[in-house]
Order: sequence, then C-alpha cells, then structure tokens
Amino acid sequence: MSTPVLFSESYYQRVLADFGYTSFDLQRFDFNLAGMDAVTLNTRYLCHHDAVQYLRTAPERRIVTTGFGMSGLPHLATVTHILKMIEFQRSGERCQIVLGDLDAYNGKAKPYAEVRDLADRFREYCVRLGFEDQAGTVRCQVGYLPALEGMYLLGRYVDQGDFDAAEEDNHGYYAARGLVDTTMTFRRVLSLSLMAADFVSLGQHHDAVMVMLGVDEHRYVRFAQQAAARFDEHVPLRGDFALTAIYTRMVRGFGGHPKFSKSIPGSAIDVTTPAEEVRRLLAEEPPVPEQSATYQLMCQTPRYDGPAMIDLYQHCQEGSKTWRHEVVTFADYLTSLIESWPR
Repeated sequence: MSTPVLFSESYYQRVLADFGYTSFDLQRFDFNLAGMDAVTLNTRYLCHHDAVQYLRTAPERRIVTTGFGMSGLPHLATVTHILKMIEFQRSGERCQIVLGDLDAYNGKAKPYAEVRDLADRFREYCVRLGFEDQAGTVRCQVGYLPALEGMYLLGRYVDQGDFDAAEEDNHGYYAARGLVDTTMTFRRVLSLSLMAADFVSLGQHHDAVMVMLGVDEHRYVRFAQQAAARFDEHVPLRGDFALTAIYTRMVRGFGGHPKFSKSIPGSAIDVTTPAEEVRRLLAEEPPVPEQSATYQLMCQTPRYDGPAMIDLYQHCQEGSKTWRHEVVTFADYLTSLIESWPR
C-alpha cells in the first residue's frame, strides 16, 4: 500500500525545490490582494505564482478561476474554496467556478447522470453561499465549446511525457485504493487536457488568469503553462496572456489520510456530516496546529484573518479555554454551511 504524502511545511519546501521553482516562481505574499493584507494571505494561502503580474493587469482584463471535481459530495475544505472565491468576487474581482462533470466522468469513471446531478446541486450551493452568478460564472464542462475545442487544439503542443509529469503527488495513494487508474490512461489524459483548456480558454479574452488550486495540484497549472508556451503561428489560440496561480494550503485528513478527500470515506467532514459528529471530530484533533485538521480548516476559512489565526495558533498549542470555545463556535459555523447544501 502506497504511503501518503502528508502536506507538512517540509512538503511545501520540497515542492519548491523538486520542481525547479525558485523563490521568484513561487513566492510568499508581501502585498495586499482582494482586500487581504499579507499576513492574512500567507495564513490562508501557501504561495503565489506571478500574482504581481495579475495585479498589474486592469481589473476588467483579468479573472480568477477555480474548479471542483464532481467525484463526490463536497467536503468542508472544498466549501472553504467556494467561500474564498466569494471573497474575491466581493472585493471586485471577476470570478469563474468550473464544475468538473466531465472530469469526474472520465478521470474518476463516475456515471454521467450522477455527475450531472451533482453539478446542478453544486451550482445551487455556490449561489446559496453567496456567489453572484450574474456578476461571475459558475459553469459545467459539458456543453462549453470554447474549452472543448481548445482541448483538441492543445493536443498538438503536448506529448505523453507532459501527462506523466502532471501526476498528482498522492496519485499512488489513491490508485492503491482503487480510486483512480494506476497509469495515465486515455480517459485521464482527456480529463487533464480539458482542465488545461479551461484555463487557456479564459486567456483568449483576458490578459491575466489567476488559477486558485490546492498546492497539491500545482502540476496542473504547470502543464497548461508549458503547453501555452509552445503555441506558434499555426494554432488559432492566443498564448501571450499571463497564466498565474494562487495556491491554498491543505487540510490534513482524519484517520491518518493525507488530506480531506471526496473519494476516501472518513477522511473529511462533508455536507452530510451530522452536527454532533462535526463537533466531535473538531474537538478530538490534537492540540498541535501543524497536525490539527481543525486549525488548518480555520486557516482556510475567510471567517478569520491572519492576526486572528496567529492568536488561535497559541491557544491551540495551549489547549486553552479560548481554544475549546472557538472550536465549538467553529463547529456551529460549519454546520450552518452544511445545512445550505441542496438536499
């Protein structure tokens, strides 16, 4: 059985070193973005790639995008991603959320009817949480021709080695549990290609695209960047837009799993978890911020800013009365988010 990659601070540093990233490629924040100061940004996100270039682009010519696979009901780490997109939107940024129905249909071999139903409910959930679908975009992959056509056009500029290099760090862990194909099969190639085309299609009408993903998905952005860099005069696609990224920290999974996962039962709190179970799971996490899914989930949530999380770090370590009270309050907050899920 494959050993999981745990998303510790040492993992983050290894990502920078192993993939040839420099401190210029992947940087901590030393500027404000979307109404957040640098302390808050460095608490909620790990790092960014070229977000300064994104900020230098006129607001009407830039857009933030993220996407979610429809392989299962959303867990609370996914929900915090939606909340972060709402935070970007309310600060005045153009935003897009892509619902990966075709991604799950191919990449995870999920039934078509199941992923379409889940995408419909996911879209409604985003709106219920506060995403303005008139000001931004929440869309499926099914029927979106610019990305589907772009996926085919991208094929000329990608080879098999690019796909193999784009494997998620925990691919072996999931493959050993029968949750994904063990190799980069054709259906997984299609899934990754469409994800890259989702990014590139935005670049046809925007000068800067900022992709918000978990740091474990950094290879997907790199894959799209490399393909776009190879465009020549023969492709009817623009490749001279800025494809930037902002990477979130991970939430350690329950039960020893590397992260919250829609595919691994027991690894996460999801939108079906009863309120008493939410409270129990959060309260039983160790009083060690680096190991506590509770603290890490708090970091991901726009409910807290950077200074608040610095204070809670100390309270978590001490297991203080303040920490225990905040865990209960946080559990109630998460339960209110769960209750908004369309049944």
